[in-house]
Amino acid sequence: MPSINNRLNLVGLLMTLISVALIAQLLSFQFRLDPAVAQQLQLRAGSNDSREIEIKPNRGQIIDRDGDILAVNRMEYRIAISPSLVGQDRRETAKDLARALDASELDIYQALLPDENGIYPGYVVLKSPVTAEVSQAVADLSIPGIMIEPIPQRDYPQGSYMTQVLGFVNYNSSGYFGVEEYYQRELAGQSLITTESNSLLDISDDSEVRDGQTLQLTIDRDVQWIAQQVLDQAVAEYGALGGTILIMNPHTGEILAMVSNPSIDLEAYLQDPASRGNAAFTPAVAYTYEPGSTFKVLTAAAALDIQQPGLDLNWSYTNYGCEQMAGVQICDWDRVAKGGTTFTTCLVKSLNTCTSHWLVGTDSVPGVGSTRWYDYLQRFGFGRPTNVDIAGEELGIVNWPGTSGWNEANFVQTSFGQGIAVTPIQLMTAINSIANDGLMMQPHIVKRRIDGDRVFEHTPTPISRPISAATAQQVLRLMAEVVDNNGEGSKAQIENYQVAGKTGTSQKIGPDGRYSDTESWASFVGFIPANDPQISVLVLLDRPTAPGSYYGSQSAAPTFAKLAQRLVVLLDIPPDAVRNDLINAGGRPFDRE
Repeated sequence: MPSINNRLNLVGLLMTLISVALIAQLLSFQFRLDPAVAQQLQLRAGSNDSREIEIKPNRGQIIDRDGDILAVNRMEYRIAISPSLVGQDRRETAKDLARALDASELDIYQALLPDENGIYPGYVVLKSPVTAEVSQAVADLSIPGIMIEPIPQRDYPQGSYMTQVLGFVNYNSSGYFGVEEYYQRELAGQSLITTESNSLLDISDDSEVRDGQTLQLTIDRDVQWIAQQVLDQAVAEYGALGGTILIMNPHTGEILAMVSNPSIDLEAYLQDPASRGNAAFTPAVAYTYEPGSTFKVLTAAAALDIQQPGLDLNWSYTNYGCEQMAGVQICDWDRVAKGGTTFTTCLVKSLNTCTSHWLVGTDSVPGVGSTRWYDYLQRFGFGRPTNVDIAGEELGIVNWPGTSGWNEANFVQTSFGQGIAVTPIQLMTAINSIANDGLMMQPHIVKRRIDGDRVFEHTPTPISRPISAATAQQVLRLMAEVVDNNGEGSKAQIENYQVAGKTGTSQKIGPDGRYSDTESWASFVGFIPANDPQISVLVLLDRPTAPGSYYGSQSAAPTFAKLAQRLVVLLDIPPDAVRNDLINAGGRPFDRE
């Protein structure tokens, strides 16, 4: 029995010692890990780190009507790392990365270390952005845990003279202003939100990343460049604050060029957007101004279109230079009495008293009247957007009957483009109907959208027919006479081509709220050729100050002539004599794009 008891005691002692050893080992795991074991566990913990990322598609390109690139993508790169995956020699890793990135070795080394709790971060950005050459140098190091992430950037090869049309893309790939903003969804494509575990992406089979569409604009890069040159020269020559030129196809609503001065230095603007103050980014669609006498062609169109007995091309009145109407004095630009004056002379000499009588009538012939006049303004699209496909369009201002801004005086003044505010695109869209047999077309700047193998063509779309074809042809002939030798627009003439057009001079409103006698908007709108318009042009100069440049006839009309002389060559518009010979021989000179 004693021997058995001794054996039992020995077994019990061994069991106790084994239990103590096991408990001690368990305690050692909880309070102190072996360095090798700790490193392996940390690596495994790091391998489970994940973050949500967005896989972005390529943004669509923008090209002009001939395929020249206006906006394109280039790639920069972000260099990041998962420190938990880096091997043992972190100092050597930091040295190699610092050399490749031209960065601080100490900063990189510290980024690779664990925090105070011994935990390594799952993701650390080392440098952004870097070039493709730098990213390749980093890739060649083959460092575990390194991540090279593409960052798409937007390039505009044509420089600042396209900025106001295109707008720009911010750091988050969102378009601002112009075409980039209006077509943000189409250009951006379809991205994918997913998770990343180190370098592994969890993407389901039914996920799809779609690149953005390519936009082909109606803009002609060469026409745009010429227009900018001519505008910049005019601003300098006439001492103007700035200006805008808009060139369109009146039959389709296509915008061939849209330029403004001052143009926008995009790099400077992005650094300090407030530097432009309240200036519109795209003035051709966003700036409102009183159109002045260019508006008279629409007043003439309304007067002729209503077919009021006696209110036709044979209409006449006695001109006194100035008259009291609706409680205010209405004066012609020269304030000189002219006696008996015809309908045609009214437009050719740009007489305010005359267009006022077209609305209110004379003792013998009733005028258009307010009800019908404001109906025509609605038909022509004033006081509402044209819905041109460029971001930032403004509505313009019309004091409609029944609103607080309306009165009889305002009604009369609108006949010569005062007391009403328009945007350049609004005015051109309306006046283009005169060159298109009375049919007003939807203005647009995108000709087609290209989505892979699919092409979406823009079909020219009529908005309305504000006037009849017969009325449009009558007014077009009147506009041709305006530019003939005795007209106010004679400085818009170009050799071998008849031009149809109209000058405009609108007084700017000063700080005191009154119309200025020294500051103006000088403008001209014209068609080439006069009897078969292929292009329409609006020239608008903001406050020309050089001697003899106040009126549109003195500054905007000759600017138009300089531009038109170059456009007829660039766009291959034959001189009138050649074109008429082609037509007489059975040819169709404009049956081309």
